[in-house]
Amino acid sequence: MLGRRLAVAFLLCVGALHPPGHANAQDVKSTFDKSVDFTKFKKYTWGSNYLLTAQPKDVQEHINMAIVDSVNRNLQARGFVEDDTNPDFRVTYEAGGQPQADVGPQRPLYASDMVGYYWGDLSGISSDVWTSSLAKVKITVADAATKRTLWEATASKRIHDPMKFKNKLQENVDKFIQKTMKGFPPKK
Repeated sequence: MLGRRLAVAFLLCVGALHPPGHANAQDVKSTFDKSVDFTKFKKYTWGSNYLLTAQPKDVQEHINMAIVDSVNRNLQARGFVEDDTNPDFRVTYEAGGQPQADVGPQRPLYASDMVGYYWGDLSGISSDVWTSSLAKVKITVADAATKRTLWEATASKRIHDPMKFKNKLQENVDKFIQKTMKGFPPKK
């Protein structure tokens, strides 16, 4: 019984230490083929992209265009040129959002709040429920001739107010893509 009380107290304290109002940093992981000389690549084209959302078709197209536009501007700022007829590499993305819900206390919890509680009965401790979206994107750069993956980055970020994100879609996508593509082209 004491073990259950400690487990409940621990879980509630962890929830109180990470309140929902705080923004989570964007998590980016990238890999690349270390045998490739990226200085040889100057021209790119787009491959087939994949966007998974619960948004209507017109909103999905708006999101798609925001991502493509942002990636294009990032690549062009680094000196790459879009060339659909004779590209050196092909860019694709996979992106989507996953709704999530969390529960936590509405107020700070103290040890005295847990006295007399046992697993399954937390009456008297008010709780709060909030939702967010986990946005993810994977950008892949592949050799246009061999189709071999040269560079890949996967990024995720929890968005606490999806409507606020959507209202400034291009600006928010630009920040997201800029951080995701920070390591392209990779330095040896």
